[in-house]
Amino acid sequence: MKTKNIIIVVIIVLIGIIGYTLFNNKKEMNKLASVVPEEFAIPVQIATVGEKTISNGLTATGEFKGWEEVTLVAESQGSVQYLKVKEGQKIRKGQVIAKVDAVSLSSQLSSANSTLAKAEKDVARYERLLEVGAVSQSALEDVRIQRENAKSSIANINQQLSFTVIKSPIDGVVNKLMVEETSFVMPGNQIAEIVQVDRLKIIVNLAEDNLSKIKEGQQVSIKTDVYPLDTFKGKVSNISVKADASRKFQITIEVENKNDNQLRAGLFAEVNFDALKSNEQNAMVFPREAIVGSLQNPSVFVVNDSTVTLQKIKIGAVINGDVTVLEGLQKGQQVVTRGIINLTNGTKVKITNN
Repeated sequence: MKTKNIIIVVIIVLIGIIGYTLFNNKKEMNKLASVVPEEFAIPVQIATVGEKTISNGLTATGEFKGWEEVTLVAESQGSVQYLKVKEGQKIRKGQVIAKVDAVSLSSQLSSANSTLAKAEKDVARYERLLEVGAVSQSALEDVRIQRENAKSSIANINQQLSFTVIKSPIDGVVNKLMVEETSFVMPGNQIAEIVQVDRLKIIVNLAEDNLSKIKEGQQVSIKTDVYPLDTFKGKVSNISVKADASRKFQITIEVENKNDNQLRAGLFAEVNFDALKSNEQNAMVFPREAIVGSLQNPSVFVVNDSTVTLQKIKIGAVINGDVTVLEGLQKGQQVVTRGIINLTNGTKVKITNN
């Protein structure tokens, strides 16, 4: 009888435990059923529209030229007696390049000197005769004219003789010889090309709307394909005062050619004009990657209370990856830069920037 009572008590306790468990499970299920599912948020990265001092620089292309490039020509007729230089040789101003044979001119000079000597004697004799009345004054004047003509002839021949010696008018390098020894030349025939390479220049043509970005003496940095890891320095030496037929102005840039004349005339050059302080201005900017669509019709996703709004904007220049804002955004607003592809107007977002 006692054992039976114990069994009954155990059964009652088990029934109570089971009932309590079922009650709690139902309560938990009801609680879960009453919870509203949380809306999924798209992870994005953002940037803040900020203010920045900007200055528009300028890039142009051209090619290196010798500061001076001279083509020497023959000024007298004859065969080339000798050449004193070779191609690629450095020379100084006034150095002899070549000599044209002057045998014919030397003969003419000898004859002219003889004529002058005779004229000098005639003038002296006629002056003595005039003193005793043996000749007229006009006869004396005639021999004096002959003497002056002989002097002029000698001066002319000496000038032609000087033309037979061809000298360099500049310091530079013999880039090319157009004749060989014993070649026969006529006046105007090219003899040699001399290029000054210790100082070079670059000529670029700029439109009128870029003139405000440059000034004489302005420093520039120069890159060339031959030396891609090197940056060379130069300065604006001249800005033409008149535009050409295409409304462009010629800008001359001076470059000192250091390091054993590393640069050469004819090399391609990319010229970057350093931004002028006078062109600096404050502008609102944001990263280029926030742009939705094209730069001609731009929009951005603006973050407001964890949702995004597609906002049309008006932009200015793109400088070093930053876009300047003209209309449509305010300083301090947040725009989406990463995760744009998954967004539409009103999408909830989760900011993941570190």
